[in-house]
Amino acid sequence: MAAAGFWSAVDTVLAAARRVEELMDAGGPVMWPLLGVSLLSWGLILDRYWYFLRVLPRVRRRPRSEVEAVELRIALWRHLRLIRTLSGILPMLGLLGTVTGIVETFDLIRVFGSAETRIVARGVSQALITTLTGLVMGLSGVGAGYDLSRRAEAGERAMIGSRSP
Repeated sequence: MAAAGFWSAVDTVLAAARRVEELMDAGGPVMWPLLGVSLLSWGLILDRYWYFLRVLPRVRRRPRSEVEAVELRIALWRHLRLIRTLSGILPMLGLLGTVTGIVETFDLIRVFGSAETRIVARGVSQALITTLTGLVMGLSGVGAGYDLSRRAEAGERAMIGSRSP
């Protein structure tokens, strides 16, 4: 009984992996940089959430010196600028994929001499997939970056409040 549930889960994961592979192929070559930047961005975001939810509550003590206060402030804001930068790069990569898909479409029209529906649909589909991927990943990164900045500000305020005589 348990084995059937395990194999069902494996089948589901494999089907999802095939769907991701199809999406990567349909989106064209710009999907790979999108994937790489997205993974880097979300790795940093998860690292920061781990810090704010697990590490910071344990180290939230009154800084004993200016050096400890500066180290805590640096730890609070670590990687947040990079997260915001990557969140801005993702929509631009999506736009690059859009332009790449449209240029490829016009090249195929030029080569084959007609605007065959299949050719145009393939190029427009590639353009829209990369645009959507870049926007979704970028917007999710912006939201997470905003939340993480808010948490860093709150941590800094708490640290300043604890240093008051």
